[in-house]
Amino acid sequence: MWSAGHANPVGSSKPSASSLVGDTMSSTNNIPFGWSSDYEVAVVYITSTWTEFGDVRSSAAPLGIIAENGFLNYCVRFKTKLAAWAKSLQVKPDVSETVKKAVTSWYRAIDTQSRENWSLPDVLTLESFRKQFRTAYKHLVLNGADIYEKSDTENMKRDVDGFTRDIADMMIGILKDISKQIRGVPKEYDTQY
Repeated sequence: MWSAGHANPVGSSKPSASSLVGDTMSSTNNIPFGWSSDYEVAVVYITSTWTEFGDVRSSAAPLGIIAENGFLNYCVRFKTKLAAWAKSLQVKPDVSETVKKAVTSWYRAIDTQSRENWSLPDVLTLESFRKQFRTAYKHLVLNGADIYEKSDTENMKRDVDGFTRDIADMMIGILKDISKQIRGVPKEYDTQY
């Protein structure tokens, strides 16, 4: 049965954003999270809209500083949440040693990044942080998928999916906040420096 005025049959679901654009990093890497391609499209879209604020390669302050602050906010919050999650898994008897070691290894890699100042770019531009966020998203879902694949129970798989999605939600929120802050910067500051 067809619904009035629509080409989709009643009860059919709308296509996802990612299915409309084709292959994504998530789909080509067989990421097991059903939401990851749509979130990837959101990360790419939000960071792509930064071009409306001028030359994304310009180091004009305060645009790069706003993006840097947002990226550091994401990094610190992610590290804190990953540490808490890793610690919580250590005391759960139903979590395999393989998963515990994988999550601990992920935390150690993030801790190393934090000690290396999160591999911040030398020049603070919207473009450099657009790349930073896209890379951070890629590493988030690839590492989450690796732990998901090592999980031997459905409960653990749901836990990994939930944790990874919560971090992705946090990233999307921070990206939206960066965009909002950048929109609030008066135009004369865009080229003043």
